[in-house]
Amino acid sequence: MKVINSGIAFAVASMFFMGVSTFLYKRSTDALGATNTTFFYYLFSIVIASGVWLIFREKETFSPSALIWPFIIAICLFLSVWFFNLSLLSLQVSAASTIRALFFIVTVALAVVFAKEQPGPLGMVGIGLAIVAVILIGIDQSKS
Repeated sequence: MKVINSGIAFAVASMFFMGVSTFLYKRSTDALGATNTTFFYYLFSIVIASGVWLIFREKETFSPSALIWPFIIAICLFLSVWFFNLSLLSLQVSAASTIRALFFIVTVALAVVFAKEQPGPLGMVGIGLAIVAVILIGIDQSKS
């Protein structure tokens, strides 16, 4: 009997490490600056990712044209991290991360429009509640 779905376990781990890294961006931005933080984050990431890739990479072949997808992802992630780090120059990490947490709205909209995914009624309620939660956290943060 499976105790936990591995997909859920990986998603929870991703959420945890995103939360920790988001908290640490402010400390790094204060110490190094926004652009330096972004540069060194990616520099260290390439070293870590290379080691992980050497051990866990998929062995199947793929067309070189398929590399367009990770290239586009890299651009989007770079811009996300850099803009987030720049926002920390004038916002508290709690406020900036609350705004950033709304990224799932973009993901869901893209999935519905381009991948034709259709969240069920409970999924829609969950999305709505998550949006409300993020907005409430943001309002609470702006009062402090």
